[in-house]
Amino acid sequence: MTHRLLAILLTTFISHSLLAAEARPIKWSDLQPDSTSLRAAVGSLSQEQKTRLTRAFQQRQQKAIVAAGKLKPSDLSLDTGALLKEDFHDLEPLIEKIEAYEKKRTTEAQIGLNNQTVKLDGYLLPLKQNNKKVTEFILVPVIGACIHVPAPPPNQMVVIQYPKGYPAGNLFAPVTVSGKLLVKSSKSDVAWSDGSSKVDVGYAMTATEVREYQAPK
Repeated sequence: MTHRLLAILLTTFISHSLLAAEARPIKWSDLQPDSTSLRAAVGSLSQEQKTRLTRAFQQRQQKAIVAAGKLKPSDLSLDTGALLKEDFHDLEPLIEKIEAYEKKRTTEAQIGLNNQTVKLDGYLLPLKQNNKKVTEFILVPVIGACIHVPAPPPNQMVVIQYPKGYPAGNLFAPVTVSGKLLVKSSKSDVAWSDGSSKVDVGYAMTATEVREYQAPK
């Protein structure tokens, strides 16, 4: 009986170890849709064409500001006035593709990552604590996200369940989280010093491991 119990425990331990070892490292950019054809199209532009494309976007921004009444045409500088007169109609098809992709990039999740065992580096945004340990948190790509700046897009946040708990010490230090990633939209209540608010989150995970981040050697 003792040998059988030991065998079961060893098998369980080895299975968990293998699962942890199989966690595939991913980056935050992997959580967002990509467009290789669009990147190739922009990458193939000459430097002069890229400069024109940049100016075309700047023109659209300035026109939007003027249209919103935030700036009067009479208040425009000579450079801005000249920019608004430039003709970028030949770039409209490319601009529309870029804008459509940017909207998709910041809103859609990567379905192909659903149920995949991964590990991801990021920062803790605590949601629940128990005995000085964080048991639920949002993993975000940058330190202080949601605190002093607008929240990242939903596909750049993962709500993490970690019943074992992570020590609530230096919550500004990066961590590495491993577990099965789920494409799952949700809203989380984030507490601030002056109240709380809800944020939209695009992914979820019940972590098998949360550890202090270690830079690659």
